[in-house]
Amino acid sequence: MLKLIAEDFIDPDQIALVLPLYQELVALTKLETGCIAYDLFHDLRNVGHFVFIEEWEDRAALDRHVQSEHFQRLVPLIDAHTRQQANFTHMQHFTELMPSEILEKS
Repeated sequence: MLKLIAEDFIDPDQIALVLPLYQELVALTKLETGCIAYDLFHDLRNVGHFVFIEEWEDRAALDRHVQSEHFQRLVPLIDAHTRQQANFTHMQHFTELMPSEILEKS
C-alpha cells in the first residue's frame, strides 16, 4: 500500500476557477482501479493551500493514475493557477521498515 500527500498552492484569486477542476479530478480518480482513497482538503490558515490525501494499492496504481486521461488533462489546467510549486510526499506504513521477526511477535 502507498500513501501520498500532494500539496497544491493556488493563487487565492483563482480558487473559483480551480474548484470545478478539482471536483472533476477527485470524482474521476475515485473510480480508478487501485484507488483506495483520494480526498482533497483546504488549509483553513493558508488560503489556496490544497492538500490531497491519497491511498493506492501499489505504485503501479499510482503510475496508472498519473497517466490517466483526466489527470493529464486537468492537472495542467490547475497548475496554470499555482502561486508556488507543488509538494509531494510518498509514504509507506512504518511496519514495512521493521524486520519480520519483530512483526511476528506483535
